[in-house]
Amino acid sequence: MLWLFSAIEELTPVLVFFLVQSYYSFTAGLVAMTLLTLCLLAISFGLGRAVPRFAVISTIVFLIFSVPSIVTGNATYFQISDTIVDGIFAALLLGSRLLGIPVLKFLFERVFAITDEAWQILSVRWGVLFVVLAALNEVFRQGFSVEVWAYFKLLSTIGILVFGCYQFTLSARMRIREESNWLGLRV
Repeated sequence: MLWLFSAIEELTPVLVFFLVQSYYSFTAGLVAMTLLTLCLLAISFGLGRAVPRFAVISTIVFLIFSVPSIVTGNATYFQISDTIVDGIFAALLLGSRLLGIPVLKFLFERVFAITDEAWQILSVRWGVLFVVLAALNEVFRQGFSVEVWAYFKLLSTIGILVFGCYQFTLSARMRIREESNWLGLRV
């Protein structure tokens, strides 16, 4: 059930951003998204959940790019963050696969109990996804209006969640039985 809360944590801030920016402004949407992201992370800590390192790292990176956009009113800082972050993640994941270092295991070992082979497969899958997302973000950032980009941001977030849910098929098959439930999530 915690995976459902995690999905809500990922989608809700983007949905709030999309709705608020549609009715008010890009900056208002980004302020709402930033406040909600921080609140959800605080709730996770408050509930005593083992918050994945990735959630903490991604929140910090999100703040690095959202605050300048809020302060200056320039959407570019926030829009380009997906290209930069997705590109970095793609390089880290694909590079770690080549070196045999399971970066995903470091980020998510508190959540998943799966084999090292599964971590390697997931590194390639997510690495390729991040390459595609970085490229698409640049297409939408440079080729379309901020409003169209916001639609892309929402749809890409939903796509990431669907892709992530599909990865449960792998974690279920390649789980460490004595440490996980039927989906490979730690018990």
